[in-house]
Amino acid sequence: MSLTFASAPLSARPSSTNYAIDGPKHRLFFEPHPRRIRAVFAGRTVLDTVRGALLHESNLLPVVYVPIEDLDQSVLEPTDHHTRCPWKGEASYWSVRVGDMVHPDLAWCYDFPTRALSPIAGLISFYNEKVDIVLDGQLLARPTTHFA
Repeated sequence: MSLTFASAPLSARPSSTNYAIDGPKHRLFFEPHPRRIRAVFAGRTVLDTVRGALLHESNLLPVVYVPIEDLDQSVLEPTDHHTRCPWKGEASYWSVRVGDMVHPDLAWCYDFPTRALSPIAGLISFYNEKVDIVLDGQLLARPTTHFA
């Protein structure tokens, strides 16, 4: 369950509650998530951590962010791709390569995030739908696409 998706309490259109949340229409909620998280790409564990954090963002499913040093550095290849989010800042991207399998721009981080989201600096995330996500030993997501 997300706190910021659909009609959840921190979404842009929360359902009926007995309280009001004043603030921007686009809400960010960042919290530690110290449970074990693993990500598997092309059969190889590329992430294993208990130092993750969840970013809940209005009308989006939560996204896991982890310290970059908890990712297998040997599979990361920096790219020239960058995106800009008005709420988080500029993101830099990495491709992930395992053997002959590569997924371009699979992971990203905000080296210099906005002041409101400064705790995200030094953390990296990835597209959950493109890797196997294992939380506390249970498979949560499996890739929906195949890679070349």
